[in-house]
Amino acid sequence: MQTSLKYPEIDSSGQSFTPTRPWLEFGIFNTRNPNRGPPFLQSRAALPRRNIRKTENRNLSPTPLPKHYNPALNTDYFTGITKKILNDFYPKKCPTPECKSRILDKEISTRLDLIRCPQCRYLTSRLSYTPLHHFKLPIWMFGYVLYESIIQYPKVVTATELSKKLRIGYNAASLLKRRFQLFASDQLPKYKQLTYEALSDQFKDFLLPPNENRDITKIMSKRPYVCVDTAVLYSAGERASQGRKRYSHRGQTSSIYLSEKLGGKQIGTLVQTIAIKQGPVFFSSVPNQKAETLGPLIREHLPTTTPLFTDQGYPWLWGIYRNHRSVNHSARSKDNRFRFARNRWSKNGVHNQVAEGNHRVLKTAFASYGYIKPKYSQAYLNEFSFIKNANVFGLDILVEGDDSCLSRDRSPSEKKTPGNGAVAIRRKGSLLEQYSHLLTKNIML
Repeated sequence: MQTSLKYPEIDSSGQSFTPTRPWLEFGIFNTRNPNRGPPFLQSRAALPRRNIRKTENRNLSPTPLPKHYNPALNTDYFTGITKKILNDFYPKKCPTPECKSRILDKEISTRLDLIRCPQCRYLTSRLSYTPLHHFKLPIWMFGYVLYESIIQYPKVVTATELSKKLRIGYNAASLLKRRFQLFASDQLPKYKQLTYEALSDQFKDFLLPPNENRDITKIMSKRPYVCVDTAVLYSAGERASQGRKRYSHRGQTSSIYLSEKLGGKQIGTLVQTIAIKQGPVFFSSVPNQKAETLGPLIREHLPTTTPLFTDQGYPWLWGIYRNHRSVNHSARSKDNRFRFARNRWSKNGVHNQVAEGNHRVLKTAFASYGYIKPKYSQAYLNEFSFIKNANVFGLDILVEGDDSCLSRDRSPSEKKTPGNGAVAIRRKGSLLEQYSHLLTKNIML
């Protein structure tokens, strides 16, 4: 998926990274080394010196190590990643009228959580009203979670793994992961908006042949068509319902609810998947498969002219999406020797294997969690979808234009001043064209 992005070689000799550089220079998306590559190990100069001089008293105890110290982690590198996240997605502005909403970019060496205006010396916290609000752990840990989540994809990073690697308690690791899920939930709508506008621009006047029996394989071979399907992550079998049957639900929905005699509580997770061929994917936790539940989700993510492939569980899409095609997974074979037809998964170029493939990746990854509660399922799905889309297109696409990286030697009038929220997204212009180009180029490779 990343063949469309030509990443430059990362120089591992330098250990210092400033948050004013693009995301590609941080080495997160470097795929040359499937394991941990440089600059992961901490430099020798950054290690605390514990030796005692000869002139000093030998009875003195050595210098105590800082809290959460780990010699195998380059904390300066991960601190730069955290600063990059805060500077790009949660910039702070000076409220002084004379500064004209100048971006606060002057740091304090002894207080990493504070940031100052270089003109009027206004001081504020860079963590306030962000996913790191009232963050008590070292800020480099948040950058570590982002780094590990991206390089370990499609494997997920669990709270138990963070607790062992960062040497913190399980509750602290769980809250740290929850903060990262909040950050992913904040940035995922930007991928959704860019995808919607890119599909709307590419399929503005597109129309499939009216004859549904015509083969459309050549027509859709180099186009980013969309597949939609649902899957169950965690089921409630009859053993969980104490042997009772579930008569009030049918199909996949019946496996996520307990029996009505036990209260009918939902204990499983049903996922609605919207996946683009070799492109982004969006997961949504839904309670059922009704049209009033799935319809608004599909309309929110896809324009009405998008080529949409599903199974025959979406008959109500015919009146909305003119390029909707479906395949019958229960097609019977005309040969008496076989039960099902050979073309029940793909017929005339119509299939939903893109969504099925993402289901396989999702189920394999979420097996590491063991089980998650349905009320937290959307946060976990947002995190996984964000990491998937970040591995496909990177994080620089979320930042508006090439001038997103602030420079301290620029005047306030030349600096970027995004609107309310994290980062403003252009509806027209270079950002949309760049995203559409990457989306199309992934299909053609």
